[in-house]
Amino acid sequence: MASKGEEILQREQAILEEIIQYYMDRHEAISARTLSKISRLALSPTTIRNLMEDLSAEGLLTTEGATRGRVPTQKAFAIYVTRLGEHPVPPPPEPPQVAPMEEGRFPRLHTVVREVGRALSADTGCAVLAALPERDRYPLDWVNFAALPKHRVLVSLGTLFGDVWSKVLLAPEPFPDALLQQVGRFINETYRGQAIEAIRRDVMAGGPKRMLEDMPSLGAAFRMLRRAFEWAEEPDRQVWGMEHFYRIPECQEPEQLLMIHRALADPDLLTHTLARARQIQGGWIAIGTETGYRGLENCALVALPFGLGDWRAQLAVLGPMRMDYARVFSFTARSAQAISGYLLQMAQHADSDPDVAP
Repeated sequence: MASKGEEILQREQAILEEIIQYYMDRHEAISARTLSKISRLALSPTTIRNLMEDLSAEGLLTTEGATRGRVPTQKAFAIYVTRLGEHPVPPPPEPPQVAPMEEGRFPRLHTVVREVGRALSADTGCAVLAALPERDRYPLDWVNFAALPKHRVLVSLGTLFGDVWSKVLLAPEPFPDALLQQVGRFINETYRGQAIEAIRRDVMAGGPKRMLEDMPSLGAAFRMLRRAFEWAEEPDRQVWGMEHFYRIPECQEPEQLLMIHRALADPDLLTHTLARARQIQGGWIAIGTETGYRGLENCALVALPFGLGDWRAQLAVLGPMRMDYARVFSFTARSAQAISGYLLQMAQHADSDPDVAP
């Protein structure tokens, strides 16, 4: 049998959860009298008022910004989210299927991420961020080398996710086109499916030395091949739904909107925030000041990973602290699952295609 003290704590917890749910549903403060009318607990307004006073003394409720009644604090939402992680989050709806545009043709990864991100923003009414790794983390599908006039080499590279990149390298002396094609076939047969950075490391360690011995200059050939697998672009970030913040009452101050814009423009936003966030069922949630950014004190971020194998990225929702965490987490999980499913389709299609290069 629970002691009297335990019963009071249980009542406080139950009342707190009802206040949080009311705030998430109605976006407004609640008074003891109103709560007594809708509460599942058979408690008088006076008892509820006393419990709310105790919760306020513990820093879980506040009257700040409320004309009447009380609203949950960041500390209250942190407790709520932690308890959310102790129970299964409602399963998300069936994730949208990303189908080929035509037989054998898939949309590019960035196109899929953009479509899923926009849909997630519309579903949640929040801003959505996607952070993809640097280019050299992508798995190789094929590479092709072609000799150009004036000692130049055209490098064309395709990833398993449908990206096609190219660049022109200057060589100290001309390379025979036939040998370049032979090197391309060797790379495709040996390294297909491996991360570009791993291929570069193996090249620098002398992996394809035997294949390059027929080149006019072994050292020049190694340097050309190393540069062919150097793609040092910054991690790719995309943001959708910033306009939703203009409809969130607690985020409409011009100065705060400016700080939110600055936070969303920071390429390290997700890296910094997820390092401080709490892990919940394979994802992350950061609330208020836990984000580490000025302007996001009244906001929260929910993020989940997506990817294939060692290639990992993040999809995140940034919205008001009063967001419906279970619903947002569920929709974000569904969206991340959809992108991961697309990546798997792409990899399976590439494995079934006998042609590894154009």
